[in-house]
Amino acid sequence: MSLVANAEAFARRCHAGQIRKGAARELYTVHLEEVAGLVSKWGGAEVEIAAAWLHDTVEDCPPTSFEDLEVEFGLHVAGVVRELTDDKSLPKEERKRLQVANASKKSASAALVKLADKTSNVGALNHSPPADWSRERRLEYVDWAETVIRALPSVPRHALDEFFRRCDFAILKANEDLGTSRQVQNAVFDILTRKAKRSGATEKATERFMTEFFRENL
Repeated sequence: MSLVANAEAFARRCHAGQIRKGAARELYTVHLEEVAGLVSKWGGAEVEIAAAWLHDTVEDCPPTSFEDLEVEFGLHVAGVVRELTDDKSLPKEERKRLQVANASKKSASAALVKLADKTSNVGALNHSPPADWSRERRLEYVDWAETVIRALPSVPRHALDEFFRRCDFAILKANEDLGTSRQVQNAVFDILTRKAKRSGATEKATERFMTEFFRENL
C-alpha cells in the first residue's frame, strides 16, 4: 500500500463516526478528503498529502500519538503533523492565538497543508455553516483564518487566490444569510475593495475604482 493510501486508511479508522460541526452534519472524513485533494491539486508531494489526511489524528482521535505516526509513516510525515497539531489542553482562545504566532515558523510542507485546511474550513462556511453560529462569529472566523494564512511562509500564489476567493464568498454569504440589506451592500463594497488591494492597486486607484463602480451600479 502506498504512503498516501495507508495514511487515508489510517485516518478513516481514527475519525470513524466523527461528524463536522456544519448544519449538513457531514462525516469528518469529507473535510480530510478535501484537504488532501487541495494539497495534491497545489502540487504537494506524497509526504504532504499523507500529512493532510493525518493532520487531525493526534489532536482529535486519542489515544493516537505522534509516536504512532512515526512508526507507521516515518519521521517526516509525523513531523509535519506535529507542526499542525494544537495543544488541546490549552483554552480555545490561546490555541487560536498560537496558530497566528506560530504560522511564520511553519515548514513549507506544513504551510501548504495549513493553507489547505483553512481553505476547506472557510469553504464549509459557504455550504454548511454551523447552525448556531451568528453572522459575527462567521465573520470573525474568516478574519482569524486570514490572519493565520497571511503569516505563513511562502505558499503557491494560485493556492492563496483560491483561499481568498472562498473568504470573499464566506463574507458575502454570512451577510446574505444573517445580515441586513445594508450589511450585504457593505459586504459587497468590502469584497471589491479587498480584491482591488490584492491585485496590487494603490489606495487612490482603489478609491477611484469604487467610486466609478457605485456611480454605474446605484
